[in-house]
Amino acid sequence: MKKLTKREKMLIYVLACLVIVAGGIYFVALPAYARYASVSSQAAEAEFTQESMTMAIDSMPSTMTAGNEANAKLTTLKAPFSVKLANEGLDVLLTQLCLSYSLTPTMLSIEDNSAQDVPTFVANSSGAAGMVGSGDPSSNSGSSTGASNTTGTSTASGTNTTTGSSNTTGSTSTSGTTATENSNSATSSNTATNDSTQSTAVSSGVSTPTGVVSMELTGTQADFYRLLDAVSARPDMIVSKFEIAPKSAISSTSTSTYSSVATQGLNGGAVTISVTFNVYMMDK
Repeated sequence: MKKLTKREKMLIYVLACLVIVAGGIYFVALPAYARYASVSSQAAEAEFTQESMTMAIDSMPSTMTAGNEANAKLTTLKAPFSVKLANEGLDVLLTQLCLSYSLTPTMLSIEDNSAQDVPTFVANSSGAAGMVGSGDPSSNSGSSTGASNTTGTSTASGTNTTTGSSNTTGSTSTSGTTATENSNSATSSNTATNDSTQSTAVSSGVSTPTGVVSMELTGTQADFYRLLDAVSARPDMIVSKFEIAPKSAISSTSTSTYSSVATQGLNGGAVTISVTFNVYMMDK
């Protein structure tokens, strides 16, 4: 067997050293570094968790205080609202409310009593008067169609001159044209000015038990406007629409007689009022 030269021995020695170094790096250093990185990451995560828990523990009293305040505020906000009422409960609530303002209910119809979306009202500037439940206000010159039928706000004119036919329907509305020449028109205080803000209803996606009740009342406009003021101050109900007409009308060939009765009714006498209430309730 041929002896290895010194140079070959040196090469084998260097190769063996390289193999040992490479094996040490691959089998020892790299796994050790991977374990070190994993342990370091776990330590950092544990430290972050500890800090988060410490902060949560420190803020727990303030969080509980804020929660109690929120619950108390929610209870206060729910207090004016009734619990879910049956149809009989809605009947009693609205009947007593109307009677307390000297308005006599003659008809009550519950159109709906279920959960409905609660609209939010977004105000936008408008040149024309836009009010929920109010009619289209006429110009002050006094020209109106159907003087005995007023939607929302009622404007009565102090004249008995009538041009056209005077057919009285069951709802005491007159088809025809009444030409007014007197500037003494009684306009309700709920009529909006031309620079008023118009509200647009937008669904909020939040539902609550809502009772929709239509009623017919008899009384005076003054009492009805007091009722409107009272309802507007309550958070649990609104008047979505209303219509005012004379309580009774005389159907005859004399159109001036009917015009006189209509004007007298709208100027302070007994009137018939069709009104729709939306009553909002809460699950407490």
